[in-house]
Order: sequence, then structure tokens, then C-alpha cells
Amino acid sequence: MEKKKTGSFDKIITVILVLIIAVMAGVSIYGMLTPDEGTQRLQQTEGETVTVNVSASPAAIKQFIATTRFQGEVRADEANISVLPETMGTLSSIQVKRGDKVNAGDVVAYVDPSRPGAEYSLSPVTSKASGEVISIDSTVGSAVTASSSIVTVMPEKTLYVTTLIPERYISTLEEGLGGSVSSVAFPGSSYPVEISYLSPIVNSTNRTVSADLAFTGDTGRLMEGMYVSIDLVTERIDDALVIPSSAITSFGGNPVVYRVVDGVAVRTEVETGSSNTTETVILSGLSEGDTVITAGSVTDGTAVQVV
Repeated sequence: MEKKKTGSFDKIITVILVLIIAVMAGVSIYGMLTPDEGTQRLQQTEGETVTVNVSASPAAIKQFIATTRFQGEVRADEANISVLPETMGTLSSIQVKRGDKVNAGDVVAYVDPSRPGAEYSLSPVTSKASGEVISIDSTVGSAVTASSSIVTVMPEKTLYVTTLIPERYISTLEEGLGGSVSSVAFPGSSYPVEISYLSPIVNSTNRTVSADLAFTGDTGRLMEGMYVSIDLVTERIDDALVIPSSAITSFGGNPVVYRVVDGVAVRTEVETGSSNTTETVILSGLSEGDTVITAGSVTDGTAVQVV
């Protein structure tokens, strides 16, 4: 009886072990035949083409302009004028005050030329120029002569700018070349100028050339004696092949750009020329109309979409 129970128990254990082995084998086979989700995603990614959104711009033939900043000073073409009496005597009265506007021929003061025991009529002192009275130079009651300044008149002046330009720019400078002037006193404002005179002599001490710049528009609130910044055109190239400077990078130590060709980024080596703050001249490697990538992380062969 005992032997029968033992045999039945052994059979049950055997069946259970067989079932466990069968389940484990099934799970293993299922795992081999059915990839998990991560594997599916990897396989799916490897099978797809990743497209990168980029910004791009065409290479264009246009006039290229480069500017250089210099410093200068605002000056005037006329000096201030001292108003002098025609006779000596005592300054009897002053008819104007500082800031007044006067015209040529206006009386600005009177001088009493009389001496003790003699009578003379008052002698008028007249301005020889139109402008603004900027100073009173004598006091009423003082003795004046024909060389005594009674008042100083600042005539209506034409302002211009003087500057010193390093000799390395001489080859690109010429009269009529334009630019603009700005002052820290009036941020955000600029005033157009052009070269009106270039000295024929290079200063041997500081290796510069003196230049005068005439204003070609309103001078606004600029005043004689102001220190100003000058953004002057120092290079101008007609019919240059130009691209945005942001399109240029380097590969193997050489300048390259990435052209968009049939939706793919194609690395292209270029020879660059002059550049300014935003654009660069291309001497070789590109043709007019070639589309170059200006923003976007790409390599040679990357699929791209221009947005």
C-alpha cells in the first residue's frame, strides 16, 4: 500500500516538473520570435530618414559694402567774430545779451567818445555778421579802443567732421565715399556724410591721412567741438557674389558651406574674400542662386527641409 502512494506522488511531481519546463520553454521561444517594444522602436528608427529643419539663403550677386569705424571731431567752416568799436571812448551801453540773434548791421552797443570839455554824439557799434551773441566781452563804463571786443558773435556756420584715417585704407578711399556719424550725446541718431577732402600727405609720425567729411543731410543737434564716431565706407565691390556670413563654417581647417541640393545638405569648400558684420564675398566654390544653409545642425548628406 505504501509503495502505491509513493509511486503516485512521484508521478505528480514529474508531471509538475514537465509542465514548468514546458512553460519556460514557451516563454523563451516567444521572446525569440516576438521583439520587445524597445527593439521594435530601434528597428523602426533605423529604417526611417531623419529630416532636419534649417534656414537657408541663396548666394546673390550684388554690391558689397564694408565699413570701418573711426573717431573725429565736428568743426565749423567759419570762426566766431569779435565785434569792435570804430572809435575809442567809454562804453555807454550794450544793446544785446548772450543768446540774442543779430543781423549784419545791427547795433549791439554805444560808445561815448567825448573828452572833458568836449561834446560828441554816441558812436554806435554794429555787428559785421549775422549770427548768435555767445559772449559779452566788455562792461558798461569801461574804456574801450578800436581793438576792444564788445561782444562775440557766432555766425551761422556749415558744420563738417575732421578725422585721421590709417594709411592702409588709402587705396580704397576717394572723395564722395559715404558714411554716417553718430554721437554718444544722441544715441540712436546718425547723420549721413561723405568725404569732401583727402590730404595728399601721409603724416610720418602716426601714419595717417587727414580727411574732411561734409554732411549730406540735416546735422540735427550736433554742435561744433563734439567728439563723434564715424562709420565710413572703406570698401565697395560691385557685382560681388555674396552670402550671409552665418553660412560659413570650417571643415579640416578650410572654410565650407552646406548647400541644399535635392533636399540634402552637401558640404562645399569655398574661397572667401572680404566680409563685413553680416555678409561675406565668395571668390570660388559657389554660383549665383546656390542655396546655402544659414542655421541648423547638419553634416554632409543630412536630409533637410528649409523653413
